[in-house]
Amino acid sequence: MLRHIRVNDLQVSFNGEEILNHVSFDVAGGEMFAIIGPNGAGKSTLLKVILGLIKPLGGKVSFENDNRKTVIGYVPQSRTIDEETPILAKDFVSLGLPARAVPWLSARERVTVQKAMMMTECLHLADKPIGKLSGGERQRIFIAQAMVRQPDVLLLDESTANLDPNAQEQMMQLVQRLCRKHGITVIFISHDLHVVKEYADRVLFMSRGHYEIGNSDEVLNGKATEWLYHATDEEKPKTIGLFREPAGQLTDHLF
Repeated sequence: MLRHIRVNDLQVSFNGEEILNHVSFDVAGGEMFAIIGPNGAGKSTLLKVILGLIKPLGGKVSFENDNRKTVIGYVPQSRTIDEETPILAKDFVSLGLPARAVPWLSARERVTVQKAMMMTECLHLADKPIGKLSGGERQRIFIAQAMVRQPDVLLLDESTANLDPNAQEQMMQLVQRLCRKHGITVIFISHDLHVVKEYADRVLFMSRGHYEIGNSDEVLNGKATEWLYHATDEEKPKTIGLFREPAGQLTDHLF
């Protein structure tokens, strides 16, 4: 069982541009943890560091787990799937299984895929081409693929983006059930503050070089909301705000 994720003093730069600057926080096992902030703040980069896809220049991510290596499921920010894509939903889910020597599934692997689809309430879509599914149905399939290896941690990069409000609610309710019933730690990025307030146990607000962490009420009722809705440097609060900046050194554009 996963007890904690510890992010300690992460530093990431690309082409000389600082993306993450000494970021530190803990996530408890079984927690719904949201990450919010402007475009370009490094949210997706942070998830990729946790996933191990990006190696930081400094700092580290550690997992405190009981007697096994931590397994991470990941749903990336966007996937373009043509309507004519013929792959069946169940076969798409099976792509999340560990690499195997033969191209067909064993009986045990077929059961594993079935269980993942049952957990994400999409088993009825198993024999449908993924290209013919609605946006909400596809997201369930994407999450099922991430769940097929029975992860300790589920990373979601804007998984409710481009869904209608009803589909967003259904998706987050599903994710919350996975978290509560199976003890899965969920870290999700969202621009929807209603979703964050409704479903997050705690929230990390990020802006380039700055961050604030707390429960949803502390962060969303504070200056983070004001900051998020200022579109340009000129419009940002200069003397009162979540972060105080030296004169003439405001943070990056938000949108």
